[in-house]
Amino acid sequence: MGGTDDPSVGEALIGFVLIGGAGVIVPAAVVLPVVCLGIWLSHRVRRRRR
Repeated sequence: MGGTDDPSVGEALIGFVLIGGAGVIVPAAVVLPVVCLGIWLSHRVRRRRR
């Protein structure tokens, strides 16, 4: 607090936005392909049973 190395308010906000964006994008990049794969596989299984 008050030192010469403290980030400005703008830099701190940019850091929060980047960390928050990574916290949303990284899990979505993992979860969405898994969900899509599950939907695709369920359609394949249903098609084979007919």
